Amino acid sequence: MTTYAITQTSGKQFLLKPNYWYDIDFINLLGLKEKKGEFLTLDKILFLKNEEKIQLGYPFLKKSKILCQFLAKVKGKKITVLKTKPKKKYTRTQGHRQKFTRIHICK
Repeated sequence: MTTYAITQTSGKQFLLKPNYWYDIDFINLLGLKEKKGEFLTLDKILFLKNEEKIQLGYPFLKKSKILCQFLAKVKGKKITVLKTKPKKKYTRTQGHRQKFTRIHICK
């Protein structure tokens, strides 16, 4: 039996398992010093499966939190954005790298 949770962060849903790390959308951690090892909690839990029982929130579970550890700020893969207008000799190229926050799920 595996333990996992489905949580919502910045409008997206993630399936989280203990002792794994995940890259979620960038979170500006103003209250934390953004050092490796700082702890934060995720409280918008939609679904939780333990060893013996399943909990389903309507829409979120009350009194349930997931403890996670801040690992680093990372950048995603670079993509190229290309804009053109046909027959006008107009081309514009721009690059973009998405920022992510890497977290480790404790328990």
